[in-house]
Amino acid sequence: MNKADFIKKLSEVSDYNIEQCTIVNDVLESHLIVGKKGPEKILNDFETRLGITREEADNLYNLSVGIMNKELKNKIRHPFKSKKNS
Repeated sequence: MNKADFIKKLSEVSDYNIEQCTIVNDVLESHLIVGKKGPEKILNDFETRLGITREEADNLYNLSVGIMNKELKNKIRHPFKSKKNS
């Protein structure tokens, strides 16, 4: 899944517009998702850059990670399946 597809999918499943989802993508790219401090830094950036509450930031983080996990699982299950055949 490329950036544009991720941003579009996140916009569809959340109540955020494309510009806000682009900010979310930028934050995710700038931090390490795994580890103890990675998610905490991401949540803090969501709060400051989007002006949202901690609960909203946590929900947005979970949606984002869920989309990435789903795409990763599909890629592992079907490694040679092209996007056009979907």
